[in-house]
Amino acid sequence: MVASYADGTGTPERLFTITEPKPGPPLKLTIDAKLQQAAEEAVKEQSQGGTRAASVVAVEPSTGNILAVANSPVGGNRAFTGGTAPGSTMKVVTAAALLEAGVTPDTPIACPAATTAGGQQVKNDFTEAHLDWKFRQDFAESCNTAFINTGHDRLQPDSLPRIAKEVFGLGLEWHTGVTNFDTSIPTVSNINAELPEFIGQGAIRTNSLAMASVAATVQNGTFHQPVLVPGMTDGVATASRNLSSSVQKALKSMMVTTAQSGTAAEPMAGIPGVGAKTGTAEVDGQGTHAWFVAYRGDLAVAAEVENGQHGATTAGPAAAKLLRIGN
Repeated sequence: MVASYADGTGTPERLFTITEPKPGPPLKLTIDAKLQQAAEEAVKEQSQGGTRAASVVAVEPSTGNILAVANSPVGGNRAFTGGTAPGSTMKVVTAAALLEAGVTPDTPIACPAATTAGGQQVKNDFTEAHLDWKFRQDFAESCNTAFINTGHDRLQPDSLPRIAKEVFGLGLEWHTGVTNFDTSIPTVSNINAELPEFIGQGAIRTNSLAMASVAATVQNGTFHQPVLVPGMTDGVATASRNLSSSVQKALKSMMVTTAQSGTAAEPMAGIPGVGAKTGTAEVDGQGTHAWFVAYRGDLAVAAEVENGQHGATTAGPAAAKLLRIGN
């Protein structure tokens, strides 16, 4: 662009030069086309055509590569930036802490009809007591009271946030290549304040990206921070230790039991080699959210549906759609 005098005399003065922008380097995502299509279909179905919020994430356990991500409403990224209570899917992490504290899948742990956590009465999704259950059954049937009572007796106020960060990478600063919310599991001052967090309630905030990673860590034994855009991150988070082989073996066996004969059996029917955990989270003012985490082979999936009620009936079918494709 140039300027000249009004009468046309003088030397034009160049004010600035316009150049065409050069294209940046192409960005390669980790997305798998088949899984992405399935994820978008699953979210559309379980969100009732986009009328309620939902998200699905698929992660490759051996690498941390994010293979699929879908959201409702379309245009947002609830899967990465959302922050809500994960309900009983957090029992995967709590179970890991209890296993490290000496509990085994065959340890007798009663499942009473009710107990108290944080000054509030807590019940299960079923009304009857099961005083003869072992820990495997408590996990597979998602017994809130067993987890709260055993957590009170065997864990410390910092047990859950500590193992979540050290083993599962939750609470670390993640660099996925796009904006994401890092899971928050507050460390509390006493064990009674911690009890709601043992069942994924209380002040815990997370999303389906993080919970897919939890399932991936169980499957692989080692945390690999999820990444969507390789080469566009400022490094990735690294957990300070791995799951021990004994704890990993126990967790996987309980998740397999849950998928075969527990609360996840219906949506997982006909899918071989799968381990899963259902979740239901009561969120103040937002109804009851449905959660589901699972793995099969080198594929881990998490799904959540706002106001979806039970994880097995809404979030579970969404996860199943991806798990049937496999990786």
